[in-house]
Amino acid sequence: MRFRIGFIFAALLLLTCRLRAADVVIVKSSDAEPYSQAEESLKSSLAEHHHVVRSVLLADVAAKGIESTVGKAGAVVAVGTPTAALLQKKLPAPIPLVYCMVPNPAGIGLAEGRASFGVTTDVSLPVQLQTISESLPNARNIGILYRSDNQEGPRLLKMMEKSLPAGWHLEAVAVNDHPSVAAAIDALTRKRIDVIWTAADTSVYDSAAVRALLLSALRNKIPVWGFSPAFVRAGAILGVGVDPRAQGTQAAGITLKLLLNPEVSMERVHSPQAYQLAVNLIVAEQLGVELPESVVRRAQFVFRGEK
Repeated sequence: MRFRIGFIFAALLLLTCRLRAADVVIVKSSDAEPYSQAEESLKSSLAEHHHVVRSVLLADVAAKGIESTVGKAGAVVAVGTPTAALLQKKLPAPIPLVYCMVPNPAGIGLAEGRASFGVTTDVSLPVQLQTISESLPNARNIGILYRSDNQEGPRLLKMMEKSLPAGWHLEAVAVNDHPSVAAAIDALTRKRIDVIWTAADTSVYDSAAVRALLLSALRNKIPVWGFSPAFVRAGAILGVGVDPRAQGTQAAGITLKLLLNPEVSMERVHSPQAYQLAVNLIVAEQLGVELPESVVRRAQFVFRGEK
């Protein structure tokens, strides 16, 4: 008798889990490795809670339409900026939208319009400035490039001013006030600055602008703070990035909350809970800067010269 009751209870429990399971669709911007790493983490975290998960590529959604690729999902997770931007506009409002691997969510409209929730790749400004302070203890004047002719530039400038440690000074140059990005970089490097801070703002930085900034900064012996490990590898002295797997895990946590209660109250944009530090000792040597050993030891990416 006890065996039968136990068996029935187990069957009911399994049925309940299946009934609660939701179809979660992950839409990746591409098959690039960082996106795939975030996808793997998402699937693993959601599977632990017995949710059915499937993945589609943005190219398929664009070609076949949302209805035939996403369907009536319990929730959709966008991996990457192109996917998040498209789904923010096209995904039917009743379906919860979560995103990850997205820099500057506000810049692509994710902080307004339909309710969407996610984790940005932008490490919080206080964390970045604290790391700069630890790494370059004599730095007091920080320079930035921005655009004053869009909403994001002035917003970023205000955030930076609010986050600056006591005694620090900000030198900002508006790219749109100059005939070219190169001219704006020249104007910035002529100022008395100890470090140049950069953000993943595509209205300011493309590959050509990054190259121009790094060459000019090196020529003028000014360290550059990079917004990604790749930027640091290219020639910034140090910077931060995110672990795609950690992004996926954090986005899964947000998704689980929405599946449990679609009306749950939470912040729309979440800062990454984990970040990766990168340092370039080759550039440090070229600039005559000795980075503290404590900073180098905790860096996940250390770029050294060949011996």
